[in-house]
Amino acid sequence: MDRKCPDVYSAKGLPLADEPPLLLTCLRTSRQGVRLFSRFLNVFTGVFLKANIARLTTILLFVLSSVSAFAQALDPDLDAIEEHVLRTLERDRVPGAAIAIVRRSQVLFLQGFGEDGRGRPVYEDTCFVIGSMSKAFTALVAMRLIETGRLSLDSSVGATLSELSDMSGGVWHDITLRQLLTHTSGVPTRTPVLQPDASLARYVESLADVELNGPSTERHAYSSANYLLAARMLETVTGTPFDILLADQVFAPLGIEQSRARNDECRSAGHQYWFVWPRPDDRPSEPGRLATAGITVSVAEMARFLQFQLGERVWEQETILSAAGLAEMHNGTAQGDGFTYGLGWRNVDLAGIRSVQHGGVLPGFRGKMILLPEHDAAVVVLTNASSALPLPIQPTSHRLANDIALHLAGGPLGLPKSGYRTWLILFWSGLGLVLIHQTATFVRIAIGRDPARHPLRSAAADIAMVFAIVFALPWAIGLSLRSIVVQTPDLTLWLAAMSTMAVCATVIRVFRARADSPRAPDSPDT
Repeated sequence: MDRKCPDVYSAKGLPLADEPPLLLTCLRTSRQGVRLFSRFLNVFTGVFLKANIARLTTILLFVLSSVSAFAQALDPDLDAIEEHVLRTLERDRVPGAAIAIVRRSQVLFLQGFGEDGRGRPVYEDTCFVIGSMSKAFTALVAMRLIETGRLSLDSSVGATLSELSDMSGGVWHDITLRQLLTHTSGVPTRTPVLQPDASLARYVESLADVELNGPSTERHAYSSANYLLAARMLETVTGTPFDILLADQVFAPLGIEQSRARNDECRSAGHQYWFVWPRPDDRPSEPGRLATAGITVSVAEMARFLQFQLGERVWEQETILSAAGLAEMHNGTAQGDGFTYGLGWRNVDLAGIRSVQHGGVLPGFRGKMILLPEHDAAVVVLTNASSALPLPIQPTSHRLANDIALHLAGGPLGLPKSGYRTWLILFWSGLGLVLIHQTATFVRIAIGRDPARHPLRSAAADIAMVFAIVFALPWAIGLSLRSIVVQTPDLTLWLAAMSTMAVCATVIRVFRARADSPRAPDSPDT
């Protein structure tokens, strides 16, 4: 008989009881094999774990963090976000803000905080002037008209705008709508500043004599005047004022109140920092700058705009823009410093995450909006306090928007060590010490105890400082002297005090130098 161990499923079909001695032998052998295999497995597992424990731990932590980040991205901690916002606004002394967090088909967070410049509570329907975020609206108007065949991204400025066709040696003919929308036209950053009630046409006329930097089709050079020119082109080809185009092409399809385009029923007062304290600031609207910085909307309406930008060109069953057109707007083609610029949007790497964003800064208001296309999420933060001081820190609105966007992508929330107000305190403390020193020096000069060993040389240095204040400082911070006066009245007071004491000290020193100089002896009579 074959002495191999029987199989209960063998073809012979013999029951186990037919060969008990053989079965016992096989079972005993099987048990020994199992014990040997078990010992081998234990030894192998122990050696493997000892050799790879660090690697396995890293993999496990990565898996757990990925699962946690994914769950957080799906369901952000809205209570933590609200607490983070309240703490940040309190620390930076921001009087009012409004924030929206959305997905393509869902509003996750919509809330107002604090009060506006008139002391009224900020709600989700409180209006804010959104500054340069207006450019994304203008670009959408342009893209809608392009898709209907009214013009193209390659349409020439000079060929469209008769008021510029014969200016600057015909250079305007070489500039296209695309270059305007991507800020690659060569139009300089500094352009004429007009009265608040100036029209769009008047702004464009003021650009006729501006010296261009020379067009470049690659490098981004930001200038708000580009979008004034673009809006004027849209007006010209349609024969319709830009505010009406904005209302018809964007606001009406998205369900935004069309009066917003004219700023006649939605005007909110902001705040401007005086030294380290926000002070109410109610400025008139600028209808001529609507396309580049003047749109006024609520955070609830911004939420709708961002949901459309996250979507697939359709809003409430109406096709607003093709998928290709939306991608054209978001795709950065012009290289800037740390970002690429599309049509009214910047592409920025946010801690390794692709973001499509834009900010806005005006006297009295600041804000920022961020799209996270890969996470189907967007956030907009609007604040009603602003300062044009060149501080080495982002404003509160921009940092809050970044913090929330990173949290939506799975990152933690946490306050940075220093806030905007901290830098304001440091800035004004430094300028205060300089002013105290200048005042003490002036008093000593006035009472005849000039500390300078060479008074006239010191007087020349004072005059040089005055010229630096009047001419070099505006150039350094990118603002005209008039803009400094309007946007930073606290800095204007400091500059005026420093300049006045410098001039007065110079006058005193010159007169004293003349009085102390030896006179030539009178010649004797002959």
